[in-house]
Amino acid sequence: MPKMVEITEEEHNQLQALRGVAAKIVAKPESRRLLEQAQKLVDPNAATPLLDQEAAQLAPVKAMETALNERIAKFEKERDDEKRESTLRAIADKQTAGLSRLRKAGYTDEGVAAVQKLMEDKGLLDVDDAVAIFERANPPQMPSTPSGGMTGTAWGFADNSDSDKSIQELIANKGEGNTVDKMAIQALQDFRSGR
Repeated sequence: MPKMVEITEEEHNQLQALRGVAAKIVAKPESRRLLEQAQKLVDPNAATPLLDQEAAQLAPVKAMETALNERIAKFEKERDDEKRESTLRAIADKQTAGLSRLRKAGYTDEGVAAVQKLMEDKGLLDVDDAVAIFERANPPQMPSTPSGGMTGTAWGFADNSDSDKSIQELIANKGEGNTVDKMAIQALQDFRSGR
């Protein structure tokens, strides 16, 4: 026989109201599912028939979804890897062509190596950009010019007091004789002595 417990009328009314609400919650599957979720939160070992049944039905679908997501991720990674490799090959081919152009333009092996080192140090991909920076930092030497005697012509031929005489002699001999040799020797001597 059930044990009788004394409760107040107010407690009885509260229990009846709670029982009515619980009956309404259990009557609808959506609210029953939420009730079972709440029950699992406070008691993870509680039996939840509706949630357990749904989990059993969804297990194969979730397994297929997981496998499909893994395949998609694998294909995307392969595509990204191929794209990256293609980009790296294109950059390497462009650099090889650029360095070949440098050699054709007269750069020495040391110059090409210096440009490559600059590219590595600065993280440059384009050879032309590296060449611009390299040439700015290492401008080509200016050709040397003879010192002194720069009036008249660049080589100072007209500065020689014997110049007019030599030219007249050259014209008179019509280029024959040793006048041309004398003028060439004199020009070289002047150049070497810095006159």
